[in-house]
Amino acid sequence: MSEYIKATSPTRDKPILAYKIGDSLYLNITNRCSNTCIFCPKFEDYNLLGNDLFLEVEPTFEEVMAAIDEPTGIAEIVFCGFGESLIRLDLVIRIAREIKRTFGYPIRINTDGQANLFHGRNIIPELTGLVDSISVSLNASDAASYLQLSNTPFGLDGFRGICNFIIDAKKEIPIVIASVVNVHGDDLDACRKIAESLGVLFKVREFK
Repeated sequence: MSEYIKATSPTRDKPILAYKIGDSLYLNITNRCSNTCIFCPKFEDYNLLGNDLFLEVEPTFEEVMAAIDEPTGIAEIVFCGFGESLIRLDLVIRIAREIKRTFGYPIRINTDGQANLFHGRNIIPELTGLVDSISVSLNASDAASYLQLSNTPFGLDGFRGICNFIIDAKKEIPIVIASVVNVHGDDLDACRKIAESLGVLFKVREFK
């Protein structure tokens, strides 16, 4: 499994583990990802809207919960940084359980959809009752295009794995979204048709 590529980032005394955008609180728990997508900004800079998301060391459960503190004025808590949160599946589950127990906020996971391939099993049942919505980065309408964009170590099986992940998620998670970064032009319609064929919502994310 490929490791993430570290970009240059200034040294900080305290990493940013929780950051707010709009009415959502985002959790930054890893910089690792199986993919090296050609459009991912972290390979140049880990800064997102003024938040430096570079992690010298991955945080513990206690550190993440301390960063969450007692959140107010939010509508949801989202697992999403510049890495694939579901690589740290056990931590996601533990944090999600504590969030539900303590705060009751809806939980969303933004994912590349390759967790089943990464872990070698269907992990969706482990998220049942904890995760309210999941946004899966589809990003292409066919395996070859996805491989070109994502440089996934799973090769042409990567795209098929994502589609199967979406199908599995739809059975257990209340809201499932297939998202696409708008770097495709005319391919957006083809991506939308894939999402519709899988029976899930479709969202276009603008490339920045």
